[in-house]
Amino acid sequence: MSLSEKKQIAWNFVEELLNKGNLENVDNFVTPDFIYHDVAEDLNGVESFKKCAESDHVTFHDIQYSFVDSIAEDGKVAIVSIVEARHVKEFRGIGATHKKVKTVVVIIFHFQGNKIKEAWAVADGLTAAFQLGVVKTSFREVG
Repeated sequence: MSLSEKKQIAWNFVEELLNKGNLENVDNFVTPDFIYHDVAEDLNGVESFKKCAESDHVTFHDIQYSFVDSIAEDGKVAIVSIVEARHVKEFRGIGATHKKVKTVVVIIFHFQGNKIKEAWAVADGLTAAFQLGVVKTSFREVG
């Protein structure tokens, strides 16, 4: 499988599962022992990932990942995207703010054959926290 085909699978994973929430299709993209890492936890297995993704769709209304860039090398694909959503339900101790969040997310996908075996997601959580108003800054805004 070519690197460009792996890029397409990675982007389809984002589009189908994270944007559209079509989690019944997860087996089309990942191995049975799939692991999804993010800053809060490691999700071991397909069912753990599905529960987390379902929760994100409930907590962050209209969540949408927009493609910015990608790079592929040695069986890995990195996708950079802008994610936008409205925070409508409690998330990690933060009550619903109903504010819109826009931040950067990078996901690195590790492939085994033509399926994703592991993914590492890194989000700019500090920007999101500022936008939600849960972190204050002493910096004066310029502009």
